[in-house]
Amino acid sequence: MLINEDEVRRLNHDLKSFEEGNEYFDPTHPYHIDVDVFGRHSLYQLLNRTSSLFGSKTLAQWLSEHVAKSEIIERQDAVRELTDDIDFRQQFEAYGKIEEVETEGFNVQTFFSWLNEKTEVKNAVLYKSLMLIFGLGTLTSIVLAAINLAPVGLPILLIFINIGILSTLYQKLLTITQKTKEGHKSLSSLKDQLKLIEDRSFNSPKLSLLKVKLTSDNNEASGIIKDLSSILNNLQNRANVMYLLLNSVLLLDIYWYLKVMSWKKQHEEDLEAWFYIVAQFDTISSIASYAYSHPDFNYPEISEDPCHISAKKMGHPLIKRKNRVTNNFDFSDKGSICIITGSNMSGKSTFLRTVATNSVLALMGGPVCAEVMKIGELKVFTSMRTQDDLEESVSSFYAELKRLKQLIEQVDESRPTLFMIDEVLKGTNSDDRHKGAIALIKQLNQANAFGLVSTHDIVLGNITNELNGVKNYSFNSQIVGDEIKFDYKLTPGICESFNATKLMQLMGIQVK
Repeated sequence: MLINEDEVRRLNHDLKSFEEGNEYFDPTHPYHIDVDVFGRHSLYQLLNRTSSLFGSKTLAQWLSEHVAKSEIIERQDAVRELTDDIDFRQQFEAYGKIEEVETEGFNVQTFFSWLNEKTEVKNAVLYKSLMLIFGLGTLTSIVLAAINLAPVGLPILLIFINIGILSTLYQKLLTITQKTKEGHKSLSSLKDQLKLIEDRSFNSPKLSLLKVKLTSDNNEASGIIKDLSSILNNLQNRANVMYLLLNSVLLLDIYWYLKVMSWKKQHEEDLEAWFYIVAQFDTISSIASYAYSHPDFNYPEISEDPCHISAKKMGHPLIKRKNRVTNNFDFSDKGSICIITGSNMSGKSTFLRTVATNSVLALMGGPVCAEVMKIGELKVFTSMRTQDDLEESVSSFYAELKRLKQLIEQVDESRPTLFMIDEVLKGTNSDDRHKGAIALIKQLNQANAFGLVSTHDIVLGNITNELNGVKNYSFNSQIVGDEIKFDYKLTPGICESFNATKLMQLMGIQVK
């Protein structure tokens, strides 16, 4: 029920109750700040149905890192396969929701630090012998004392000897229970999620390969995890009165210590790998749920030409469908630049974010908000929301220059960059802005990059006469009486309508 209610909220773009993923946000990232990857009303909130321990982290990585074309295609196939399997997806998520409740506030690194500790069990044979000899001896002495064939003091003496033996393991077991007291709670959900994967056959290469990795010595991962869960549950219950009584007689601590250390030696590397495999299933399932909720969204074709992006009826996925305006767009070739002019509020910034957002979705292997889309194996970079920083004494203009320097450094890399610059050099005067913008465009025109630059400077559009591969597009508005009308449609050519004066008049500023 909760899962379905969450889906309804996402469909209505009511995202405020969902995790924002701010712990993954990086202000210096090539596009985090401008594309609303994390934070309020973000892509992360729209996509995230993850519930396993590492699922949310994996989703954040997929939203933040670019991968090779082959990996993008494999992810698309995997997402497609799970899209219509509602039962699998919802059951997988439900198991994880139980885990979330049980492990709230739990730091998994404590658990893995124990797993990764290289601890050798010394005197294992001696401990087994002591458990056998003194355990059976103590139990036998109790029986003999009960039928008056041995003095009462004998079992008491043996119990004190047992306590002395157990004291040699006390600190080791205390450390284990402390480091696993929260981590073991997640194992039950992990076991159920693994069993769900093991019981299903997969066709896509990625999901099939992940499933194959869920075995160790021909044993299924879910069974192995069940064994560990049982061992750790027993260790966590050592304070139980009945356990204490039996422990003093049968030396149970030795048994469980040897058992957990044997499991750890055999499977410690497997467990961490299984957590990450489940995280990938969780991420793929999450994107598949998103795809199922948006049947009008489509998977992009990954172009052989890395410097290419084209789309039909492309819109912004974070804008409600009833308010969403779509545009066609076709742009390619290394060094090409689209200069987009337009009046205030006409849609320039939204269009740049639309291109960037759908590019991020496409390059992570998800469906995009477009009827058709084709994109190259490229990297995305944006410079749109640069602002001043009083603490660092950084002006908005200097902040933008730092951002553009980061772009220039990135375009020197082998994988081409698709860049989007909004209101280029907006923090300085018009003359310097014009000169600086021309210099920047000329430099980018020669780089391993292509992209979009929006500006109010219509004179900048004349640079198309100087450089090859530079095109002009615009967003326009109409003033009808006291009303400004926008169609938010991308149009070839330089903007021919501006509305700043009218906007000021509508706000009560007298402009003569």
